[in-house]
Amino acid sequence: MSALLTGVGTRIAERWLQTVVLAGLLWIATLFIAVRLGHTHPFDVDRLAAWLDETAQDRAGQSGSAVLLAVAAALLAAGAAGLAAEALGGAFQRLWGATGHGPPLSWVLRWRRHSRRRRDERARRAIARAAAHRRRGSRLLRAHARHTARRRKVLEPQRPTRIGESFHAVAIRVQGRYALDLEPAWPRLWALLPETLRADVTSARQAYDSAARLAGWALLYATLAVLWWPAALAGTAILATAVGRARDTADLLATLVETAVDLHLTDLAERLGAGAGEDPSPTELGRAVTQRLTGP
Repeated sequence: MSALLTGVGTRIAERWLQTVVLAGLLWIATLFIAVRLGHTHPFDVDRLAAWLDETAQDRAGQSGSAVLLAVAAALLAAGAAGLAAEALGGAFQRLWGATGHGPPLSWVLRWRRHSRRRRDERARRAIARAAAHRRRGSRLLRAHARHTARRRKVLEPQRPTRIGESFHAVAIRVQGRYALDLEPAWPRLWALLPETLRADVTSARQAYDSAARLAGWALLYATLAVLWWPAALAGTAILATAVGRARDTADLLATLVETAVDLHLTDLAERLGAGAGEDPSPTELGRAVTQRLTGP
């Protein structure tokens, strides 16, 4: 048991060092650069180098305890910044998964639906033009029409963000295919998954959490724009990267969840004792599981 606890503690420490402290130290260094250079000398490398040399000379004559205190203060500040990034990452996850029932997210959802209708209208016009020019042999126009038609989505947007749409679409597909309420069924299904699939889902979830945490760092870097305007560019680039990663990992996570339902719904029904007659259809099986979990 002591060896297990030691191994777990080591992994936690390594994760804390990699995801929090190192990223926090980089942010602290950027903060010092922002304070020193400011808006007037945003890219004055010589000014920064002179300041670093002066600081090093001033610290050279100090005691080792003072240096250790400075290092400890920097690590504490980096840890605090890391905790702030974690909290902001959680806020981003709630934002990405929001339903959009109230403003301002309801306005975003309304805009997405309006954009979807405009794309559909353009698609219909492109298909109509391709049909009208079919006899003229306009291959380019017909190819454009086919490409536009493929991009049309079946469902109207139901969430303010594309990330939330990915998770919601899985629940809708599972409900339509199996009549299964995924929310109460998933914790039970998770307990039955094989180690390989569970590891894949865990890895995808960790990647999604990492993308959200990166978005939190983007906001922290953006706040430094008050002192140093290039930080706004850095924050924007980091946020764009984080959103792109979050979309990819959300799609992967949603696919893995749907895969788990496809492969192990029968096992869940058997373990719950949710009988649905002999040779039940997928819909009957999912409905029986839902009634078993949500019924009185």
